[in-house]
Amino acid sequence: MLKNKSLEEFGYNFLGPVLASYIIEVSSKLSLLSNDKSIKVFHLAREGYAFEKAFDLVNSDAYPSSYLNVSRTFLFRILSDIESSWQYSVKHSFEGSLADFLHARFAFSKEQISNLLDEEQAKETIVLPDDYERVCQFLKTKQSEISELVAPVRAVYLEYLNSIGFVNSEVTPVLLDVGYSGTIQKLLTLLVSKDTFGIYMITTTSGDEKVGDNIANIDHVFKTSVKMGGGYLMLDRSMFLEALLTAPNGQFIDILKDLNTEDFHFCYGKRTYTQENFSDLEIVQKGALACLKNCIKSGTVYSTDEVEEIFSAYVTQRNLLPRASWPLFVLDDAISGQGNLNPLTFFGL
Repeated sequence: MLKNKSLEEFGYNFLGPVLASYIIEVSSKLSLLSNDKSIKVFHLAREGYAFEKAFDLVNSDAYPSSYLNVSRTFLFRILSDIESSWQYSVKHSFEGSLADFLHARFAFSKEQISNLLDEEQAKETIVLPDDYERVCQFLKTKQSEISELVAPVRAVYLEYLNSIGFVNSEVTPVLLDVGYSGTIQKLLTLLVSKDTFGIYMITTTSGDEKVGDNIANIDHVFKTSVKMGGGYLMLDRSMFLEALLTAPNGQFIDILKDLNTEDFHFCYGKRTYTQENFSDLEIVQKGALACLKNCIKSGTVYSTDEVEEIFSAYVTQRNLLPRASWPLFVLDDAISGQGNLNPLTFFGL
């Protein structure tokens, strides 16, 4: 009982102001955006699990919305035969063998990798972004083989996107996520060849970005023009948010379609401690949603300065984090080949 109380209070006091401020400001931005566009909101996996609940509390039936099964790794893979996607999938830092890169970055299976690489190639060490051109050259030489692997999955995923209204030509998709560079949004824009909007907590750059023949409009709530390691704690220590704003499932890595029922089935990657003990995290999120409800009821609005101050206090002082919450701070970083990360350990708290 004491454990549950401490987790809920922690969710209310730490996660609550962040979530409430973000969702209330998103609603304000949507009211302006919807004046000249028909919009639908998409909550990106995995943070979207909590965002969807919070969004529905504020907006009720004001805007249609949907949870969207998506991940950078999955989009990297299904677009890996398309050269214009490599600027997003290959430049992100990585150090390890070429075989490990194809597995971590694109979630190719060992069998698929063995068909793409000979034994010597598999062992080649790469360091990204330094070896960007070298890796792109490899992908180019294997483009037709890769296309055979990914084109059928891409077709199924496009069917899924169509089923939830993402591809609808009369609707402008609005994506909600923590941030930061809008990679998922840009990849989706490239995939479906239509303009998209994204409203994030924090962005490295806000504004219009050309993606192929379309525009990905990137907007922010708390801060923009910041880079990782630049001193802005909500970005530098965003791992604390990502660990708590997650779904019961691991990373989305594949999609299947049942030809008999026409249903889509989703495949997920490894589960961390948080997913294995999700009932604890739900209590934290319950506290955050309670904070949002009280904000709506009382008309309370947290300023960005207040949110930043609250966040900074918690992520720099371990004694403010209840002991019951410590195991929840874990997230997988397979995309960089690093395995699981724990922000408490990473930042020396």
